[in-house]
Amino acid sequence: MTLILTAICDDDICVCADTRYEDKKYQEGFRDGFDKICKFNSCPLIIFNHGGNQFNGKYWDFYCQEYEKLGSWKGKGLELISKDFQEFIEPIVVQQLRININAAPNNSYFKNSGFVLCGKNYQNGNYEVYEFYWDPQPKLNRWSGKQLIGTGTGYERYLKNDINSLVKLDNFNHIQIKNELERLFFIAKERKKAKEREDPNGGKEFSDDCIVKSVMD
Repeated sequence: MTLILTAICDDDICVCADTRYEDKKYQEGFRDGFDKICKFNSCPLIIFNHGGNQFNGKYWDFYCQEYEKLGSWKGKGLELISKDFQEFIEPIVVQQLRININAAPNNSYFKNSGFVLCGKNYQNGNYEVYEFYWDPQPKLNRWSGKQLIGTGTGYERYLKNDINSLVKLDNFNHIQIKNELERLFFIAKERKKAKEREDPNGGKEFSDDCIVKSVMD
């Protein structure tokens, strides 16, 4: 239950995310108003999560904040920070996924979790994205170069099929990228609303509002 758009530009990385979390403790089974983008205060780094987002009763961003406070990333380049973060978060994720699988073996949503790191690699000058994904076996994805990366059911259902015709790569720069991602999010939102009009039980994959942050701002 999410829609996250990540744009790698020549001079920045920008992330646009909805604000909805799924949780049975809420009356409708979800609640809006959450910030899904964790931006470090001490270095140009963004981390976000998708899939399972609670570990030991705490939301994922608690662990990102703890990692920043830990300071083991200091003095390291982006690739080494990514490896260091993986070593920090992997035991926490794997333990929770095992608990989830034992408690709800038929619920695929809680069997996987991903953490995505976005930043600048100062060794080669490129902006890069690293994704660590467990389902529950670990996988690593890495992207660089000007492109859009879509994450979540909102992307899969409302943007993926025709994303190449929707994206304007000329707008993938530090000045224009926020507006470009908001435009794509709006298209997905309008398509979601159309589905909801057809089926009152549909169109709940992500919130109507979004938060946008960039690495270099």
